[in-house]
Amino acid sequence: MSIGKRLLILFFLGFFLGPIGDYTHVISETTGYPQNKFVYYFLSLPFWVPFLFGTGTLLIGFSFPYIDRVLGSAHKDRVGTRSAALVAIGLVFFLGTYMMSGFLPFKTGGLLDVALAVLAILIWLALDGTWQGFLLAVVTAILGTFTEIQLVKAGAFFYRERAANFHGVPTWLPWLYFSASVAVGNLGRYLAKPPASRKAS
Repeated sequence: MSIGKRLLILFFLGFFLGPIGDYTHVISETTGYPQNKFVYYFLSLPFWVPFLFGTGTLLIGFSFPYIDRVLGSAHKDRVGTRSAALVAIGLVFFLGTYMMSGFLPFKTGGLLDVALAVLAILIWLALDGTWQGFLLAVVTAILGTFTEIQLVKAGAFFYRERAANFHGVPTWLPWLYFSASVAVGNLGRYLAKPPASRKAS
């Protein structure tokens, strides 16, 4: 698949799917956006949110196949990249984890963190299981959490009091990025495969 097609698929997948998870955080009163601060809103989300998710998805999905080569793991055929169906399952699992982070009736800094950590590790074990994949997931978790802390400090959005227990963001947030790394990273790896090695199911 050409680089251009891969870029478009990754960007627009994040552009359309990311805000679905984000909206569940809004309606579950996990996060919120300052109203009347931005020009355009859709379903209480500012206009820039889909672009942010699209860019994040593109960065993870496009960079991971190349980082794999640097780490010497490009030859590994991860379970989650063996077919389009498994890639889709990974994305569904991640989106489900995203939604659960908003709706599970557990306490941030306690049982909710444990539940999301267990889900993230299970997703990694089921769809990756390599030390390289674990390392990339940790790096994604650190960078993603840091980015959100900066966005909160800038006033772009906020976590509600019940969730903002670590510099304005929840302590379970890194586990959400960990899950995203596995799911979106596998999508990027799958798209980077030679056409003959990709299977539809």
